[in-house]
Amino acid sequence: MPGASSVDRFRRTLLLVAPALLLGACAPAPSGRLDDLARTLTERLVAEDEKAFLAAFAPSPGSQALGHRMFATLSQAPAVLTTHDGRLRVCWGLPGEPRVCSEATVGLADGRIANLAATSSGTEWLGEPLGVHSSATLVVGAGTAWHLSRWSRAAEAGIAALTRVAPTDRRWTEPVVVVVPDSLTGFAAYAGDDASQVAAVTVVPGLPESQGVRVVVNPTVTQKSEDDAVLITHEAVHAWMMSPRLTGTPGWMVEGIAEALTAEAYPQVAASNRALARSAVRDGVPTALPDVAQPTQTAYALAEVAVRAMVAQVGWSKVLDEAYARTHGGAAIADASVLAWYRDALARLRTGR
Repeated sequence: MPGASSVDRFRRTLLLVAPALLLGACAPAPSGRLDDLARTLTERLVAEDEKAFLAAFAPSPGSQALGHRMFATLSQAPAVLTTHDGRLRVCWGLPGEPRVCSEATVGLADGRIANLAATSSGTEWLGEPLGVHSSATLVVGAGTAWHLSRWSRAAEAGIAALTRVAPTDRRWTEPVVVVVPDSLTGFAAYAGDDASQVAAVTVVPGLPESQGVRVVVNPTVTQKSEDDAVLITHEAVHAWMMSPRLTGTPGWMVEGIAEALTAEAYPQVAASNRALARSAVRDGVPTALPDVAQPTQTAYALAEVAVRAMVAQVGWSKVLDEAYARTHGGAAIADASVLAWYRDALARLRTGR
């Protein structure tokens, strides 16, 4: 969903950039040596032997601190370290989370790891361990205790609200995984250059072979607790549907489904979206389906109208089936039909019927 603000990013910038700056003073890892190190680190994680794990890191305080942070995070759930194109690949996950694969470049000093620099998202194992709240339906990881408390409450409330209105004949993907980085720069690893303008994203973390999706929240968001829950409700629909993997499904359908279910869960969202959609068609009804490439709340409101128009015609089950079919080549509902339903719904909204 759109909307967020910006804060000081100095601390996280140092965490991510300093290792990269230091790499210049260290030798890149030869592939054979890196393979040996990855295998050794995996074995020592399995053995829960932190002392032996740290022996693979250079003796400097910074390198040892890096090894300690990695062990603290990666020993919480089974992790496998391998190599790919001269980089260290770590497949890991928060407790209860599907496997996340991520990579970092390695700098060596006397054959031991001196520095690591992230080359993908999903590398929280480079930083301080995340605090974790988990249940069968939800996993929340956050960089600070305050964020963990805030967003765990929001996620519990949001998923409870969503469960009350979601179609009951669907098997949704669980648990929903929510990660809150400790700064805007950490969030930008997932959200990109416009991170300061985005409240949350639902993405495939790390590399394409990662198994699940993550809801990643901008830690700089300032809003009411009820708005936190609304935000998580919208993103939880994407997580339930594995929306980032529906690469052939149009954005208006993906966002419209999430927004329609959020509006059903929260009357204030339904009222706000109705007002936005009515304002958008004051001067005439559009001749195309909604464009959500620029994710404004008005665009989401119009996408909700399009999805609701489909639901009115064919029901929720067929709409959800269509969202998956559009990616997998089995579309059954023509855009021309949806456009006609959408325009008719907007015309009624415009005249107050």
